[in-house]
Amino acid sequence: MKYMIYGISLSAIAVLVVAAVMVFSGRNVRKNEMETALNAAVEQSLEQLKSQKGYEIKNRQELIADFNRILLVQVESDSELQVDILTADTEKGALDVKVTGSYQNILGLMETITCRKSVIIEAYTAEKPYYTVTFLVEGEVYHQYTACQGGTVVAPKNPNRGRKKFSCWTRQGESIACKLEELEIEGNIVLEAVFTG
Repeated sequence: MKYMIYGISLSAIAVLVVAAVMVFSGRNVRKNEMETALNAAVEQSLEQLKSQKGYEIKNRQELIADFNRILLVQVESDSELQVDILTADTEKGALDVKVTGSYQNILGLMETITCRKSVIIEAYTAEKPYYTVTFLVEGEVYHQYTACQGGTVVAPKNPNRGRKKFSCWTRQGESIACKLEELEIEGNIVLEAVFTG
């Protein structure tokens, strides 16, 4: 008798574990599907706006209609979708969309998934060059990144050197503190950390 109760208990636990796994994997499958559909719809509708092949998107409503058409073709599940267009600008080539999908999971409970995608088409008439911004601490590279010409320098987290206290960043070979938020990138920049104490 006790083996029978033990077997029934194990079976019930196994069923619960399988149901939990199915709920979790079902949620992941739907989220992946929605993210893929949203990415494809946003990028294809903006590509259509950029290339103007087939027909020309002349206003915001046509861009939104084009996005909705592509999104609905991509989604195959039985979710109810709510599409919120946060930004649709045909002049700047910007589209910011939030999609909320509601569906019934395997246990019969309603679940919702929300995805958001923002894309802006960068249209430069001529390619802008990229330059390297290097931050040195005691002669060694502390942080380095590349940025487009005309951008501003973004400081990394202040370095920590034990008892020495970080004071400021200066251009290599100079002793005047730089205001990084005002420093425009027009070439490679090397900055050195200054410590006090």
